[in-house]
Amino acid sequence: MTAELQALPDTNSRLQEPCIGAGAISADGGAAVQQLSKNQQKKRAKKERFAANKAAMKLAEKAAKHADTARRRSEVQQKFAAMTEEERDAWRLARQAKRQDRRAETEQKRSKLQQAMEDGQGIVIDLDFEEHMTETEAKSLCGQLQYCHSSNTRSAVPCHLYFTSMQGGIAKQAEKQLSGMDNWHVTRQQMPYIDFFQERRADLVYLTADSPNELSELDGSKLYIIGGIVDRNRHKNICFNKAMSQEIQTARLPIEAYIKLASSKVLTVNHVVEILLAWLECKDWKEAFFRVIPTRKRAAEDPSVAAQPDEMADHPDESTEATVPAEKEMPGASVVLGAACCAQPSCVRLDSPGLSQEMIESSDKRTKLEPPQSHLSLL
Repeated sequence: MTAELQALPDTNSRLQEPCIGAGAISADGGAAVQQLSKNQQKKRAKKERFAANKAAMKLAEKAAKHADTARRRSEVQQKFAAMTEEERDAWRLARQAKRQDRRAETEQKRSKLQQAMEDGQGIVIDLDFEEHMTETEAKSLCGQLQYCHSSNTRSAVPCHLYFTSMQGGIAKQAEKQLSGMDNWHVTRQQMPYIDFFQERRADLVYLTADSPNELSELDGSKLYIIGGIVDRNRHKNICFNKAMSQEIQTARLPIEAYIKLASSKVLTVNHVVEILLAWLECKDWKEAFFRVIPTRKRAAEDPSVAAQPDEMADHPDESTEATVPAEKEMPGASVVLGAACCAQPSCVRLDSPGLSQEMIESSDKRTKLEPPQSHLSLL
């Protein structure tokens, strides 16, 4: 019996053994391994699985693209085979004209961007905040830089974009994430803006929501700086304090004068660039804000969220869907016809396009709504 007990493993001694990877010191005297929480372990495992499957995912996407290209080519060949000779000639001419139009449009955009590089409004994105961001936030910032370039390319009045302090981890992530960046019409500099624009220091204006100075209009002789940081608003006044320490001008967009925001006044980098581009095109802050700022960031009680019909007439390019949620039913009504025409709960518009008289009558019978005549739009 005693021999059998001695043969059994010592469970207590096994439990007391140091656990490598749980904050203990290894048997060979190595450094302690930092203990990871369950969430950190899950994130690490997920990242490893993604890295292992990334090559397979790329191959699958490439195969799907090839299959789609082959399918479309087969459809065109079948359609072309069923044409007469005259139809084939007409199809060739139309295809050639379409290519020429596309080339002319591309050349026009390239010409405008080259001109903007010479005398366009200067907008600087300061990328000197790498140490304040996580890896995920740096990736998000690079995505915003791509949106900035795309918006500037499509803009009717493009600007001269500068990326300063583009070095270190941000530069490596951008090279990895932003394909074709070498062909962008953007001035990229490893130097900080304060050194690169040393001779134009008096023209530098840092745009930050913490500035007491409200921006009335853009000055073509100024260089407007946008803080290139994604920090979920952790670092308060970081851009404003930086500008104050460098003794350069600051300004903030006049958002509060036109739109009430539901949350923070801080916008993404690409949203600020898009607002500035919109102002360069229309010279109207209200229209620029309406074009760019998403409805989810606007306060529910803000009149700009539920604009009156006469206000909507001042902005014909804005759809009703951008100001009043189309899917949300109004209190006191079981069905909504078109958009609300006023603040009355029972008021509905019956002049929405696509509604026939029979549909209006049938809907009226179902809802039993009798709105006041003063709030009922005429048919």
